[in-house]
This record gives sequence, C-alpha cells and structure tokens, in this order.
Amino acid sequence: MSNNQELDNSVKFRPDYEWPEKGSERNCPKCEKALQLQDNVNEFYGKPWWCHSCQWQFSEEELSK
Repeated sequence: MSNNQELDNSVKFRPDYEWPEKGSERNCPKCEKALQLQDNVNEFYGKPWWCHSCQWQFSEEELSK
C-alpha cells in the first residue's frame, strides 16, 4: 500500500516570514495605529503583524520598505 501523505511536489503552507522579537512595536503604514504582534506558533499561517483597525496583515519585510 502506498503512502498517501507524500506528494510528488511538496506544498508549503506556512511561509518563512522573519519574526520580530517578542515585545517589538510597530505602527500601521496605512492608518498609523499600533500593530498587534502575533505569536509565532505552528498553527498560525499569517504574517507577524496585524492591524485591528485596517484588518490587514504585514510582514517585517513589508514594513521595512
């Protein structure tokens, strides 16, 4: 019986975002309000920074531009 969990082309579900140190603070580039830093856990597939006001996610790379 074959192993159905192995794919010919591997799929990556969680991108390798650079995660800032815990306690880091940033402001949203859209509305200038404080961003929320998400916990870096395997179950989370989004970007590190979240703006509650704009409902937008940001990566460190996007904020550094």
